[in-house]
Amino acid sequence: MTHSMPGSPPSAQPPHARLILRPWLRREAALLLLVVVAALMLAGGGNALESLGGIGVAAQFALLLSAIVWGAFRVVHHAEAIAHVLGEPAGTLVLTLAVIGIEVALVVAVMLGGQAEPAAARDTMFSVIMLSLNLVLGLALLVGGYARGQSQHNLQGSTAYVGTLIVLGGLSLVWPRISESAPDGRASVMQQWFLVGSSIVCYAVFLVMQTGRTRGWFQDVEERDDAAAQTAHGSLRGSISLLLAYLGLIILLAEQMAHSLEDVVLDLGLPNAFAGLVIATIILAPEGMATIRAARGGAMQRAVNLSLGAALSTIGLTVPAVLAVSLATGQSVELGLEPTEILLLGLTYLLSINTMSTGRTTHLHGLLHVALFCAYLVLIFDE
Repeated sequence: MTHSMPGSPPSAQPPHARLILRPWLRREAALLLLVVVAALMLAGGGNALESLGGIGVAAQFALLLSAIVWGAFRVVHHAEAIAHVLGEPAGTLVLTLAVIGIEVALVVAVMLGGQAEPAAARDTMFSVIMLSLNLVLGLALLVGGYARGQSQHNLQGSTAYVGTLIVLGGLSLVWPRISESAPDGRASVMQQWFLVGSSIVCYAVFLVMQTGRTRGWFQDVEERDDAAAQTAHGSLRGSISLLLAYLGLIILLAEQMAHSLEDVVLDLGLPNAFAGLVIATIILAPEGMATIRAARGGAMQRAVNLSLGAALSTIGLTVPAVLAVSLATGQSVELGLEPTEILLLGLTYLLSINTMSTGRTTHLHGLLHVALFCAYLVLIFDE
């Protein structure tokens, strides 16, 4: 038995506690960064570094961006851990609501920010569609195609995704532009109520199909089991607590992020649509990387579920949330896309139908999707 030397100070923390705490701190370093950044922003009234001029604006934006992106990765990690414990359909709902919670917080912050940008929601949703259906899915098809020549996915599930996307995307992003009941792409009050109801109902029915009797439509053709890839740490209660902590801090920083992004766009003379692309990239970065990893591992159905599911949840849940805020606050929302954007959306839908029509894909399909995303980038900056 060992004894402490007389006069020696007792250890402030048991050795086993330090051994447990250190790995936790390494895993959850993003949470500490978010806490520090939130304290800095609150102490500086949201303008902690902007007093330094242009360099300060850029530094504050970079700090907020890195903290929120890192936090978003941890949100998805803990949501997947909860999903693994709860199973379906609760697991799918937790993961979807966690990601959409970040999106809605950022979009509403931009909508209600200093410039009160009415097209913020439209630009973000369109960016999410272009990123998920073209860049993310395209890269996944390229990776899967070059690795195996061709990849397989479940035809019934893929067509269910695309069909629902066509209807909800067309009603939300095209109808307000061509309708005569409201000018400049803004939906009328009647249209807003209809879009809220139809989006919720259609997405809810889709979720019932995905997690109910037809869940086999959304499973891998070869029934691969990716459960071994789970990286859950700790108990269900711990994962839920950490998930809520990350979401709370990200939502707390959303307003400062929107303000800093607005300043960067103005200072650099960038188009307003660039802000939507940045927000969409923050939202899709974790799921995008998971999609490409799944394709590289041969789980093409999982890659299809992630990429198409990201686009569908954005339309199905963000539209009702944004329109609810608009109806409650009177803030004007411009949903209708411009004619060139409608063309790109239509081409994306047509290509997606072609890609998913046989249940087999090659790297050529991926290249065509990436080409459409590059056209979207040209559209943003070619003003």
